[in-house]
Amino acid sequence: MGPTKILPRQIINMIFFYYGEDSFRAHQKIKAIKKKFKDKIDPSEQNVQLLDGETLKADDFFRTVSVVGFLADKKLVVIKNIFDNKKLSTWQDTLIDYLKKQKDDKDENYLIFWQVGKPRATAKLYKALLKFKFVEEFKNPGPNELVKWIRQQIENKQKEITDSAINTLIAFVGNDLWQLNNEISKLLNYNQTTIDEEHVKELVQAKVDDNIFSFIDAIGNKDKAVALNMLEEKLDMGVNVQYILSMIIRQFRMLIKTKAIEKQTTHPGVLTQTLKIPPLAAKKTLAQSKLYTAEDLKKIYAQLLFLDEKFKTTQNQEKILFAQMINSL
Repeated sequence: MGPTKILPRQIINMIFFYYGEDSFRAHQKIKAIKKKFKDKIDPSEQNVQLLDGETLKADDFFRTVSVVGFLADKKLVVIKNIFDNKKLSTWQDTLIDYLKKQKDDKDENYLIFWQVGKPRATAKLYKALLKFKFVEEFKNPGPNELVKWIRQQIENKQKEITDSAINTLIAFVGNDLWQLNNEISKLLNYNQTTIDEEHVKELVQAKVDDNIFSFIDAIGNKDKAVALNMLEEKLDMGVNVQYILSMIIRQFRMLIKTKAIEKQTTHPGVLTQTLKIPPLAAKKTLAQSKLYTAEDLKKIYAQLLFLDEKFKTTQNQEKILFAQMINSL
């Protein structure tokens, strides 16, 4: 019997459709629904199922949604990433016909479709799911929303965080809420009522630190295309432009100091003591300094200071100014 002939039992389901790039908040939403379902309907936790939509077959789907709950009035089924199913087209029409018979009623079973990312706007299943009441797109948070979200996570635990700490945290991590949630957990465990910038610098692992040396290489080597691409990547991550600039200025300041003493020593340990930086950073900085002449470093540093001054007097032009500086190398 082909999938288009399947006639599932008429157990009605309340449909939820959550999708978007922000998988963290979508996950949190579904987690809250599961908790409510457990507390009010299914204390035994025997009636919650997660189906892998990428490999899901029609028979398995309809069999699952057609079975009544075990020791409970309802069941909850989560289907994740069904739009990534390569064989969906062979039973999509049957699924849509099934969905047309469903209703948004709290007395029904719960059927949650969760898609990481946004499906194609022309997909028939996407259009069908959008018609239901409980539909939400989870977009990556913008700058203001991100600040508000971070502050709320901290305040929920009866702690406070300074504005500069929030800005530094965003600069380090970007808008990845999964990573931000992990880093916030570290900060919350810190024995302080108010989290400040120094706490963030001490405890949080900066994503940009791992490739800041590559970015500096591209600038120093006048590899404009690579430098501009890396700048674009950082901005897409939500990294603050002023932070990017401050990191580069800081690094070139260390490179200039390193250049001045590199003839006296080739041992990173000496640099660690002189610049008061971690051993790994000292090793990388020593290697970096060999890529430039003293004149190259002075020229780049002067351009960076000029850019810093422009950033302080010009609004909403940072990206353009940064690109101009890179293109002028």
